Amino acid sequence: MDRPLNIYLIRGLTRESGHWGDFLIYLREALPDANIHLLDLPGAGVHVTEKASSNAKKMVDFMRERALSDIQKQDSINIICATSLAGMLATEWVLNHKNDFHGLIMINSSFRGICSMNERVNKAVRGDMLKILLTSNIEYRERLIIRVNSNKPELHDSLTKEWSKIQRERRMTRMNILRQTLAGMRYGTKGRKPEIPLLIIGSKADRMVLPSCIEKMHGFFGGKLVWHPTSGHGLPIDEPEWLSAVISDWCRMDFREQYNAKLKLKE
Repeated sequence: MDRPLNIYLIRGLTRESGHWGDFLIYLREALPDANIHLLDLPGAGVHVTEKASSNAKKMVDFMRERALSDIQKQDSINIICATSLAGMLATEWVLNHKNDFHGLIMINSSFRGICSMNERVNKAVRGDMLKILLTSNIEYRERLIIRVNSNKPELHDSLTKEWSKIQRERRMTRMNILRQTLAGMRYGTKGRKPEIPLLIIGSKADRMVLPSCIEKMHGFFGGKLVWHPTSGHGLPIDEPEWLSAVISDWCRMDFREQYNAKLKLKE
């Protein structure tokens, strides 16, 4: 696997590239030869002034249009890595555009038609999710988002301060949050499965997506499944060093083995 490695990262619902935090530092240390590309959903991050869509395919089309020149400009190996809602969009991307990516990494994602609604959105956090949609207070909203995503209370105060600053600079509208939420709730693959190497990463203590949902995803899609025992839904927040090591190991070993095997079959 001597071609350049590109990793495209996408954060999930209500999040943007600024929310990767220390994970980016650890990932660059773990994969120093890889080129890391950050993509934002419509309505978030660098695209915060755009109208988000409630349709997954349209959201993918928006991102692909802006990233395609990078994806196709060199003879490289491209892996897409995405969390939560963005994992669904990354799956839609690789299903519809089979030549764009060679590997897919999904972190705490869920899918309609594979998991039940209760497995995808645990009843215990639905009250907080509703408050996130309704509130216009930035700091209150960010604290709620962190509470849903993180199992490390010692991080919450500093994260609330940091993420509130991001939102004051690039504030997501409540309507864009709603549209992103609807896109995620509605999305299913309609029985389709990615035909590229796949890594599924789940959190056993996720308060949003139940572990049974991750297990059902793995049963349907296949690929490699890796668990963290104590992290919350936001693995890049709670366990950035662990997550970067898992991704690095997979890229160097499992993915490389499967990629090279595919090349031999084509010869």
